[in-house]
Amino acid sequence: MYCEFLIAAQTNFTATACASLLTDIAHDSITRLLSERKFTPAILWEYSQKLVSGKGVIVVDDTVLDHPYSETGSLIRFQYSGTHHDVVKGIGVTTLLWSGQKDEHIPINYRLYDPDTDDKTKNEHTREMLHQVKERGIVPDFVTMDKFYAANDTLHLIAHDFNWHFVCALKSNRLVYLDYGKKNRFPILEVDIPPEGRIVHLKDFGAVKIFRIVTPDGKAEHLATSKLDLTAKDVKEVYAQRWKVEEYHRGLKQTVGIEACQARSSRSQRNHIFCSLLSFLALEKKRLEEGVSWYEAKRSIIADSLFLYLKSPFIPLPSPVP
Repeated sequence: MYCEFLIAAQTNFTATACASLLTDIAHDSITRLLSERKFTPAILWEYSQKLVSGKGVIVVDDTVLDHPYSETGSLIRFQYSGTHHDVVKGIGVTTLLWSGQKDEHIPINYRLYDPDTDDKTKNEHTREMLHQVKERGIVPDFVTMDKFYAANDTLHLIAHDFNWHFVCALKSNRLVYLDYGKKNRFPILEVDIPPEGRIVHLKDFGAVKIFRIVTPDGKAEHLATSKLDLTAKDVKEVYAQRWKVEEYHRGLKQTVGIEACQARSSRSQRNHIFCSLLSFLALEKKRLEEGVSWYEAKRSIIADSLFLYLKSPFIPLPSPVP
């Protein structure tokens, strides 16, 4: 019922607003649900696995759920936000997103950044999630991520332990050897990279093929892949799949109120985030099956109500002065 409320709500996504609409249950039942139950990423997988099939890419990324007026503590802390390009107050969520041949936006695993409780970094969460994905039998064509998640331990896990392939961005100061004798070591920024790419030895990892991509604003971005026969076009196409996670984050925040929980406890926040993800999954399923965007699906709920009101309006217009 709470998930259905998040799907239907347009502006107010709070538990209080949900309870006010339900006359047949106790007014505090939604609040108790969020504070007492325990919904986990493993439960989300029970729903999302039905939408994962065929070939696809796993995108690794995170977002910060803004809570600028909440007190720090529990899950809310100061952390860097790529959206704001600054340190903000909020809840960090790291996601593994599946995108396949239908351009899906399917969250297959997620973690909340809470180092005070679990003593884990976002990169450690990522490797833990990738292990679970492997155990579930998913074999992606590629795992793609930005430079923050391109830690050597993660690259080793993907390419050497799982025998998968990755396409990722690298910081310009990452060191590479130009020969396997490991004598000529340079930062990537100083390496001559032809348009067709160059195979080098990434320090503490192994062979990768690197490309220098110049963005429209003139900045150079360095992409690397463990699949050494990829062309520049191939790498750009795979890395472009990261845009799916940006669409996903925007959809979460605009359609199901993932940032709107006003509860203070960690458990309530965690459960609200879970319910928001499950609600978004319902909207994405409808988009895939019927070609209806997330926003159109939500507008249709209000459109039906508006139609019924116009047929039988119950707020009369004021009478004119005779």
